[in-house]
Amino acid sequence: MFKVKDYITRATELTAISVWRLIEEKGFTPQDLLTEEESKIREKLIDQTGVDAMFTALTDIPFVLEVVGSEGRKHIHQYGEALPTLEGTFGSGKKKLDMVNDVVEGSKAAKLNIPGAVSVIAVGSYKGLLGTPKDIDYMDKLFAPPELAGKISIDNPAEENLAEVAETFKVKPFEINVVMMDRDRNAHLINACQKFGVNLILIKAGDFLPSILSCMSPKKHKKGTHLVMGIGGFEEGVLAAVAAKALGAVGEGKGWSADVAITKQYQKAWKIDDLVAGKKEDCLVSISAITGNDRWFDLPRFSTLTVDKDGVKIEKRLHH
Repeated sequence: MFKVKDYITRATELTAISVWRLIEEKGFTPQDLLTEEESKIREKLIDQTGVDAMFTALTDIPFVLEVVGSEGRKHIHQYGEALPTLEGTFGSGKKKLDMVNDVVEGSKAAKLNIPGAVSVIAVGSYKGLLGTPKDIDYMDKLFAPPELAGKISIDNPAEENLAEVAETFKVKPFEINVVMMDRDRNAHLINACQKFGVNLILIKAGDFLPSILSCMSPKKHKKGTHLVMGIGGFEEGVLAAVAAKALGAVGEGKGWSADVAITKQYQKAWKIDDLVAGKKEDCLVSISAITGNDRWFDLPRFSTLTVDKDGVKIEKRLHH
């Protein structure tokens, strides 16, 4: 996986650099007041720049990557059309791997040049990552540290899981940080967390990076106990699940749709080996910061956070 890691991190790093150059050239700022149409045009431009850069970076790699998931489809419900996505098969050679990507995770941050935009690729064993179903865009998720593996489950009531967290880490409820998308669809979990008394962190967008943080042992990152719960993007759930598998953390999910009839078809939980059926040794996540200084890892611009069987590493390399 050493050479694979080099090529994958190079792809996210070059994508991050290309998107940042666009942001600088266009002069995007947090003060920009965008109409819905302007917002749509800007996000498409950002994502297309990212797709083009990542496509170029993955051309002629000495192994085969088959894309099984690429974030952007769900925007059809917001804009009436999907945003640009990176799909297809890349490279050549005997070694084959599955890939899920989000060329610009946090496009809302990117279009206003605020912290939190990153470029992400996750790879796993060939035929070893859960591909995106055609009828759902969202996933109900549960991500938590390795110490909780086998102790909590998305099938359990939230209160039961939180009680186990408190017992395992010997902490008070208010010392447990639960990150969740601030959406009506998560109201039942929001209520449960508020009643239990946890430190509930409601976010408007971007549950991927906190999911990665939640998969790490609090003993290593020293930022307290974190969990991610609730419904967010599907591809972001698979991306985070690759990290969970690599780190031996909790990573579970269920398919979710605004269409109740469709959601009923996805009541069986996906455990970590359903989301990532492949080998732990093949799991790799590469996250390169575009705008930098996110609230979860405070990644400097163009730095790259990688997750694999050897743990979590942050480094910065310069490309010319």
